[in-house]
Amino acid sequence: MSRLDTVCNSVAKARELYRPMSPEIVLTSSFRFGSFDEYAKSCNDEFDSYVYTRGTNPTTSLLEGKIAELEGGERCKVFASGMGAISATLLTFLRQGDDVLFVNTIYSATSSLLKYMERYGVTWSSISSCKTDVIASAIKASTKIIYIESPSSQKFELVDIEKIAKIARVRHIMTVIDNTWATPLFQKPLNHAVDISIQSCSKYIGGHSDIVCGAVISSKKLIRQIEEFGFLLLGSTASPLTSYLALRSLRTLPCRMRTLECSVKVVIKFLENDPRIKKIHHPLCGDAWQRKLAVKYLDGYGSLLAIDFANPDLDRFEQFINSLQLISVGVSWGGFESLVLPAYRKTNSETVLKRGLDLTHVRLYVGLEDPSDIVSDLSYALDQAYGSL
Repeated sequence: MSRLDTVCNSVAKARELYRPMSPEIVLTSSFRFGSFDEYAKSCNDEFDSYVYTRGTNPTTSLLEGKIAELEGGERCKVFASGMGAISATLLTFLRQGDDVLFVNTIYSATSSLLKYMERYGVTWSSISSCKTDVIASAIKASTKIIYIESPSSQKFELVDIEKIAKIARVRHIMTVIDNTWATPLFQKPLNHAVDISIQSCSKYIGGHSDIVCGAVISSKKLIRQIEEFGFLLLGSTASPLTSYLALRSLRTLPCRMRTLECSVKVVIKFLENDPRIKKIHHPLCGDAWQRKLAVKYLDGYGSLLAIDFANPDLDRFEQFINSLQLISVGVSWGGFESLVLPAYRKTNSETVLKRGLDLTHVRLYVGLEDPSDIVSDLSYALDQAYGSL
């Protein structure tokens, strides 16, 4: 090996030659140690030391610290996807004979995971009611986890998470909530006795439709258990670049959420006055009890909602979707662009109805475009499909 080989393969020692405004992207798989003693100590404290990026990485650690602080938790672990975060949590704490109680309509992939886990002796049940006493009556002797979305997927209904969490603690049941809709800015479930909060950072936290990422936030004790099994052994590791992009987006999260809250109110006001819309699913449109829960738990309103149409004709429904020009058809949400996602996909009528949804149920994400342009696009598509008012 020549000296040129040594030059090509050596890493210069870090010197404070610059002070970047943005955090650095530490793109490395492993880290070097200055001594055997440092190596031994780091390996014995892998989750608070930098040994291997599959476990910890400085860029990702910075993101985890910020999300934990925003959510009001002691510790956070970031994953390669929201589903990675959900899977790691459920697989860490569930054992053969345990049951999971799903409250409200939840993300379909979460229920699919539990259906898969039936082969390992884990069972699940669901309750569609938002009433605390009805939810409590659905708890079994084998219930290990109560899994909540509040607001829920598709219907965006709220439950009294504090009361449910307190009932669960008395019975030594863990509570887990998917808090993606509200973000840590608009709802802090851990402050209301919930054990674990999960975020899909692909949505509002990412904010630009360019990352897939998830996070679990809880106490140091529970996160350590997830780190040792659900995270380390399943290997759903977020890349340092993904963590950097999430950090970039956190800088604008407060102003984006304030803008989106204003925009969704404009869009809802338009939809409420249109007789072609049968129902709007959003906490702003709930009954008196739902609005009371919103005041108790929410510090703001996300811009994801759903609508059902008064006319059940599915051909007209398809024409409405195809007539949208500004609003795109697409999965996920939380970025700049407004999106719609129909629950009905031509071959899944039975599944949609089984979930308690109307066949004309469509999810609408109000993005960061001018709200008057979003309203104009909706109005045009409604006129094309259902006729002018």
